[in-house]
Amino acid sequence: MRHPLTLLLLMITVRSLSQGCSDAGVCTAGPIGEIPTDSSAAPDRPHYLRLTGSYAVGEQGTLISQAVAELGVGIGERWGVQLKVPYLTISGNLGTTNGFGDPTFSTSYSFIKGRTRRLDAMLGMKLNVNDANLRDARLRPLPMPYQTSLGTTDILFGANYRIGRWTAALAYQHVWRNENINGFDHSFWMEVPEAQGYFESAALERADDAVARIQYAFTRKDLVVQPGLLAIWHTYEDKRWDPVGSPERSIPIEGSDGLTLNLTADARYKLSDTWSLEASFGSPLITRKVRPDGLTRSMVLNAGLRFAF
Repeated sequence: MRHPLTLLLLMITVRSLSQGCSDAGVCTAGPIGEIPTDSSAAPDRPHYLRLTGSYAVGEQGTLISQAVAELGVGIGERWGVQLKVPYLTISGNLGTTNGFGDPTFSTSYSFIKGRTRRLDAMLGMKLNVNDANLRDARLRPLPMPYQTSLGTTDILFGANYRIGRWTAALAYQHVWRNENINGFDHSFWMEVPEAQGYFESAALERADDAVARIQYAFTRKDLVVQPGLLAIWHTYEDKRWDPVGSPERSIPIEGSDGLTLNLTADARYKLSDTWSLEASFGSPLITRKVRPDGLTRSMVLNAGLRFAF
């Protein structure tokens, strides 16, 4: 590799050609999945600002662009808090939506913090900014891929352990409060053939996610590249309103539980002591058959800038 930026630029332009499930929040909360930094320099710059841009292709060719602002504040040498706020623009064959997405707040504590070993525990919350029932100009309910929120308030917790160049993490996302009143049902769109290809999600009740990931960091001067595997287990079947039964009746969505396994890679190139350029992508190896929450992605590109202070 003649120039350390070559691999980073390749990561920014890579395409994922099969269908997968995007992260609902916990996979990248706080220290989970974070690229390791030099522990000896951490006390001098315990805070960071990060701005990330994302472009993705979702269900039925929907285009999702996203800007995520993130702030991390170190409190002492071991404790920190993190806040992420996304803004989304989504367009597809049923219309266009935009707005703020679900913010994520987390706090983390380093039980072990050394040059070659580190153990962080994380506790957080994902808040919903709306009830996931945005509609088109004719007031027809749009499917979940067009929604800027999952419509749930979730509790996040996990642990991230690094030894040498290896990092392993376990995390869980629990739906604490469901305020999703999405109304998408094929019957509202009978005259639009394109709408029939989306998963029905009326009054969606989303299941919890259990996450496991393992990563290995390669370093070359100022460049760190961290490939890995990310497993997301949707712990039980989602539910939706049954239009045949009473309005209070929910039915399980067959095939919506199970495993999504992704091949992932992250990279960070150090521009200076304070500025870094970052990129990431994931390519699915195994996916769930049914994904009514709208998190399906067939191609994702992420690139960002990080400022430590």
